[in-house]
This record gives sequence, C-alpha cells and structure tokens, in this order.
Amino acid sequence: MAVRLISSGVGIVIVLLAFFFHNTIVLPLLLSACVGIIRVELSRAVEGTEFKLAMTGVMVYGISEPILNYLQYVISPESAFAEPVAIARRLILPVCLFALFIEFLWHHGSYKLEQLSFMGGAMCFVPWSLGKLIDMNYYGSGEHGLFYLVLALCGAWIADSGAYFSGVFLGKHKLCPNISPKKTVEGFVGGLISNAVIFLGIFIVYAHIRGVEFNVITGIKTALLGIVCAGVSVLGDLTFSVIKREKGIKDYGKIMPGHGGLTDRFDSVLFVAPVFYLFVHAFTIF
Repeated sequence: MAVRLISSGVGIVIVLLAFFFHNTIVLPLLLSACVGIIRVELSRAVEGTEFKLAMTGVMVYGISEPILNYLQYVISPESAFAEPVAIARRLILPVCLFALFIEFLWHHGSYKLEQLSFMGGAMCFVPWSLGKLIDMNYYGSGEHGLFYLVLALCGAWIADSGAYFSGVFLGKHKLCPNISPKKTVEGFVGGLISNAVIFLGIFIVYAHIRGVEFNVITGIKTALLGIVCAGVSVLGDLTFSVIKREKGIKDYGKIMPGHGGLTDRFDSVLFVAPVFYLFVHAFTIF
C-alpha cells in the first residue's frame, strides 16, 4: 500500500507540473514522454520491441507529434520556422509507417501481421489522442486551456473512482464479467452520475472565479459532457483490459509500482481526450 501511495504521489506531482506549465514546452515534453512509454508497453504486449526499425518508426513519430503540434500553435505563421514545422508534421507519419512496412518485409515470417497492425494502429492512435490535450489547451483563444485540461483528466480518472465506490457499496449486477469481473452496472451508473456532478461543481467554481456567465444551458452541456466522458472512460478501460486478457498479461508495465504500467493509468484518458475535445468543439461551453 505504501508503494502504491508513493507512486500515486509522484504521478500527481507530475500532473500538477503539467498544469502549472501548461502554456510552455513542458506540457508537450511530458506528453511525448508519456507517448513513448505507452508505445513501448503496447509494443511489448505484442512482442514487437525486438524489431528495431519498426520500434524506431513508432518512437520517432510518437515522441515528435506532441512537440510538432505544440510548435504549430506557438510559432507565428510569418516565422521562418512555420513552414518547416508544418512540412515535418505532414511527412513524419508516412515515413514512420514505411519503417513498419519495411520491417514487415525484411522479417517476413517472424514479424507477424498482427504485430504490424497493432503497432501501426497504436502508433497513430496514442499520439493523436494525447495530442488532443494540447489542442484543448490552445482551443479558441487559449484563455480556458487549463480548465479544459483539468476537466478532461477528471473525466477519465474521477469517473473511475466514482464507479469504484458505487460498485463497492451498491454493486450487485456484473457489467461484463468475461472482461472485467469487478465492474458492475451499479458502479457504471454511479460513475456517470458522479462525473456529471463533479463536472458541474468544477464549472461553477471556475465560472465564479473567472466571472464567466453560468446558465441552465451551459449547466446541461457541462453535465452531459461529464456523462459522456464517464461512459467513454469505461470503454477505454475495457478495451485495454481485453488486450491484456488476449495477450495473457496482468499489467502493461511496472513503471508505476502498485499500479502497473503507464498504459494501465492512461487507458481511459486515451479514449476520453479526443471525445472531450470533439464535444467542446461541437457544443461550445464558453
């Protein structure tokens, strides 16, 4: 338990660091580090880390994408660096994908189609998904970037806590016993409700501090966003649980003692981040 608490404390400090320096290079650097670790863990799950060229492509794209995304927001269009950054961002994905296909041809027979498909899909999905946190940070004028970051991560992690406690005290009916035996229908509903309430609470406090107008329509949209994020959070959790079951592994890694790998902590974030961004983009809260 002590190890788990210490590990959680370190994780919280890193998240707070990202919040405090959210308008600097620190945020994309931390996201790049997260993407790199998650990519190694997922590649290890399908025994793909031994294929060096494929791993190089996976890591180069995963680490560079959050940084290039950030640079496109902070570099002036008139800057001499604007065009090179835009070109690099357009070219780096196809070049890195070619690395996977060359590896597939080079080691045909030992490098399986399943490994190619999974590593290629995850290579695109993970940096794209976590990159939405940068898009949120600079959404619109960027004035409410920190608020969006906090709310998005709450949408993933608070929902899990709400579902856990609801399941412990009220859980009777299994949600999907073949995938996650401990999840219950009551816990799932509790997660939806708790997320809606917490989203509303955070928004009311933020609106009061910033002097932003709060009305019924905004409240409904905020609560609905909380419910959507809670549902998507469970989807992400279950999806990565299925992968672990199929590959016969308990955790994706050991980087967070007592918790497992970084993927085990970010499985729901990977699904929530893009959905949160799309929701805010479609149904403007501010």
